[in-house]
Amino acid sequence: MEWPFVIGQRYNRRKDLHERFGGSRQNGMISMPRVRALALITGEGGKLAGYMDRELPDGSWRYTGEGPSGDMQMVRQNRTLRDHVANGVDVLLFEKDGSTPFLIYRGQFVCPSWDVEDQRGADGLMRKAFVFNLVPLGHDGEDPIQIAVRDATDFAGLRVRAYAAAAPALQKTAGGPATVYQRSADVRAYVMARAAGVCEACAAPAPFETATGAPYLEAHHIDRLSDGGPDDPRRVAGICPNCHKRAHFGSDRVAFNATLRARTVDREKALG
Repeated sequence: MEWPFVIGQRYNRRKDLHERFGGSRQNGMISMPRVRALALITGEGGKLAGYMDRELPDGSWRYTGEGPSGDMQMVRQNRTLRDHVANGVDVLLFEKDGSTPFLIYRGQFVCPSWDVEDQRGADGLMRKAFVFNLVPLGHDGEDPIQIAVRDATDFAGLRVRAYAAAAPALQKTAGGPATVYQRSADVRAYVMARAAGVCEACAAPAPFETATGAPYLEAHHIDRLSDGGPDDPRRVAGICPNCHKRAHFGSDRVAFNATLRARTVDREKALG
């Protein structure tokens, strides 16, 4: 789903989040099953309740799980966050804007791994807490179009790396932010090379070239975070901006994505 939030902008929790997408108005981890999403709330006030979240210099987060006192259990929203990749649940991070009713949107994230830490709970006692590693989705440090252009002569190598990236990664030892960045970059670079400047949905040429002279297409995640990894070449298509909007907002988006999914799978089968 293409979320109507802009990173760094403020939103009213009740009006912009709950009234539109549902979910509990009290919890800091908000499950929104109707739209297959999990909204995470962080802020300085959470430390008083036993939640020791922190942002790292590379833009990733260490996010403390649900449960103010006692050893945390891998149930409810903790389990939802742990398994979100396999279950196709989007993870959105918001930061409280002081004591106001507003939240600052920090972006969409992927949770590749988690740890157990000794933390002090809201009751003042030490307990075992789950700390989830959150990586900004798509933050790979290099434009996938540029990667595809640079490595165009090594299409077979791009494909091998893309499928290696799509291998199941939902493990405690799945790796840190750099690993997830590279997985995402490898898949998207391969998809751009596969499309070769032609929209994989409407078959029209890319509408324009980038400043580096590369044809501009966008990577569309047909089934979002599925198949055990943040990306999968059988579920990602290189399409033009117009088709990308249609895939998310068109009245025929369900049928459109079904057709695109089948076409992408068939194309991958043909490539062997």
